[in-house]
Amino acid sequence: MIFAAVMLIAAPIANAVDVAGQVVQAKILMRSGSSGAAQARLLFEQSAVQGSGAAAYYLGLMLKNGMGGEPDSVAALRWLELAARRQVAPAMFIAANMLASSDMDQARHWLDAACALEYPEALMQKAIALQEGTMGHARDQKQAALYFKMAEHAMGHRQPEP
Repeated sequence: MIFAAVMLIAAPIANAVDVAGQVVQAKILMRSGSSGAAQARLLFEQSAVQGSGAAAYYLGLMLKNGMGGEPDSVAALRWLELAARRQVAPAMFIAANMLASSDMDQARHWLDAACALEYPEALMQKAIALQEGTMGHARDQKQAALYFKMAEHAMGHRQPEP
């Protein structure tokens, strides 16, 4: 009975380690060139389905850029938005840019979410949007200057890649 309880507690921890290791393996395959890309996509998909935001992000990038198969922007956006919902800031930023021409409200949502996580590229893009009055923002030089400063600060404190 005690053994079964220990196994129930240990299983999620072991699974998390397996998923993290699988993501590392998939990243190595992805970066090894076209020979490992198809296998990387499969590993990322398996890990993403098991809850990995990083895996969903990398799978979205691979689909967007046609790595390991044909490009598929619809599937790429779906995986990137899943990663974004799992708090992966680069996925929020890329999803915002993919949506900018078709759904400005959702694009701004993801850009603002990435800004809230202090993602430098998102802060810079919002600063430019405020400076130029784009993305549905009114021109606001004071707010733009603030976002430029925030972007500069964030560049010195970059988060590690997912």
